[in-house]
Amino acid sequence: MRKLCCVLGAAALALSAVTADAQLAISIGIRETEAGGGPPGVPIGGNGGSAGGIEFVNLDNQFLTLNGTFQTFTFNFQNDPLTAFAGTTANGLYDGTRGVLEMVRIRNTGGITAPVRLWIDNIVNTNTSGPNIVSNFESFPDGTEVTFQEPGFSGSTSTNILPGSTSLTSSAFASEGTKSDEINFQFVDATNTRWVRLTTFNTPNLPNPVIEFANGNTLTFQIRGEIVPEPASIGLLGVGAASALLRRRRFRV
Repeated sequence: MRKLCCVLGAAALALSAVTADAQLAISIGIRETEAGGGPPGVPIGGNGGSAGGIEFVNLDNQFLTLNGTFQTFTFNFQNDPLTAFAGTTANGLYDGTRGVLEMVRIRNTGGITAPVRLWIDNIVNTNTSGPNIVSNFESFPDGTEVTFQEPGFSGSTSTNILPGSTSLTSSAFASEGTKSDEINFQFVDATNTRWVRLTTFNTPNLPNPVIEFANGNTLTFQIRGEIVPEPASIGLLGVGAASALLRRRRFRV
């Protein structure tokens, strides 16, 4: 039995090794609210509304390895290229210097079909006055929807994932403090152009957070990601390992 447990453990580790190199492309979308007629002067992290066009920043050019570690993503405004997505001011140019963090874009560049679990934490907008917390999820109880809607919320990408996605605060992991935002979803297939629009649009708590994207300003956050092992997969590994062990025992007898 002890040998069997060791083999099963090795099988689980083998599954982890297979999935550890899986990657997702991470970028962001900013909404140019002040240039688009939205309210001026809203403080960083405040609700900037939903006026104006949306631009992707440094589209699909940073990658999250799903190995269970927090990794930092940094976007350098005015230097990072823009790609127009939607709306009145979406033209591939920085219009104005203040707007909203409209989304984190998550693209399935690794062709992943298993369930994915992410933890996003410590969203910080740094300007001439220093670092400013946009959202760090610390003041909300577990199970609260904060800043990000569930991955299936946006009609522009909802058909890319299976029903049942969630975006809720969690104490399971944090890059700083004790809480983060736990994101759960599963792509419908391995097509590497499928993506998730993890939008901040009118989320119940801390929606449409204002950021400054003047020259020299940055936005940073950390993401921890993993592929959720499916019970059937682990079971098959276990059955295979057990069968191999039993065959060895019969041979020795």
